[in-house]
Amino acid sequence: MKKNFLFTSISIGSRLLTGLVIFVLLARLWGPTDFGVFSFVFSACALLTLIVDFGFAGYLLREVGAEPGKAGRLIKDALWAKLSLLIILLLAASATGALLGAPVFPLQLALPLLLAAITLSFADFFLAPLRALGRYDAETGIVTSTNALQFVIAGSVACSGGSPIAVAWAFFASRMFYLTLAIHVLRRVIPSLSLGKSGATAPHRTFKRVWSYGIDGALTTAWGQLDVIVVRALYGTQAVGIYAAGQKIVQGVSALAPVVGNVMIPNLARQARSGDPRFQRTSMLTAAAMLGIGGLFAAPMLAMPEQVSALLFGDKFQGLGQLLPFFALILALKYLAAGAGIVITSAGLQAKRVITQFISMMVFAILITFVICSGMDIKFFLISYAVSMFLFGILNARYWLRFSNSIAL
Repeated sequence: MKKNFLFTSISIGSRLLTGLVIFVLLARLWGPTDFGVFSFVFSACALLTLIVDFGFAGYLLREVGAEPGKAGRLIKDALWAKLSLLIILLLAASATGALLGAPVFPLQLALPLLLAAITLSFADFFLAPLRALGRYDAETGIVTSTNALQFVIAGSVACSGGSPIAVAWAFFASRMFYLTLAIHVLRRVIPSLSLGKSGATAPHRTFKRVWSYGIDGALTTAWGQLDVIVVRALYGTQAVGIYAAGQKIVQGVSALAPVVGNVMIPNLARQARSGDPRFQRTSMLTAAAMLGIGGLFAAPMLAMPEQVSALLFGDKFQGLGQLLPFFALILALKYLAAGAGIVITSAGLQAKRVITQFISMMVFAILITFVICSGMDIKFFLISYAVSMFLFGILNARYWLRFSNSIAL
């Protein structure tokens, strides 16, 4: 376990390069307007890619971790189910472009960002079984090398005066390398792996097992991307650029949450399936680690928001410092909710997590409607986000404690 966390700690640094540092660099170079357009299209493409994501990576992490002997069949069946969703994604993307129009959703920027998002989705899909099988060394090598490559390529393009479109194509190129390397390494770890077409009923069977992961994954990603879409609609391009800068801090640090989950979910899944009494202690340690990470990164944003804003984004992002304490609160609550979420996913209660996500998002929608009707500023939007995230964490913890008590008895 200690060795696994050592490998994941290395992954943490590389994930911060592409989840936070690169976006801070882009924001400083472009300013709020161009960065706002890039962030809006990036978020829209991430939401569209939910169609093919459909929770397959989380499904494989849990199911292969619980039954490693069935890894080959699980991967092949899930792959063909995932591929079958590509046509729906392309139709949805075309409809989105036609609905929003070129000024809001420019094709030249949307195409490379959508291709990059799809490629990332398939790369993460092939990486998940490595984690489930305990090959954190292989995962660390892939993630570290590909994230470093993306940072170098995209950062070099941006620093040399490259436009958002050029940076988007750099994202796509680096993620193609990620996908190729992930497939190559997985085939070496599972030599018998066959990706040939599954039987006619295999995708149907897979969808029946994966639907709860898909809905949960969609709602989780929506938490991280939909807010940018809403802010753009409510407050305009300049405001979304400033908002997106703070959101990228939360999003970048939140990218570390799956790293903890990747280590703990297979272990917790085995303990939950066997009724191991150690499940309760392991789950408590997992939740404490998650809350500690969230609190560590949130503290500077709470204690010295203006200094953090100036240090990361410079003078172009005036006003961000006033919002950072709210982003810090959201970040801490995200980690609180994610810690409990890891536990209930490991316990096989994914459907319960879907319910808690849905309820929390409905509350968020109600609060946002009130904010809109009252003409409140963006701070109240952030407060609504924080309240909804707190509710999500409380509901997750309720199912976690109920399951832990059943094992203890």
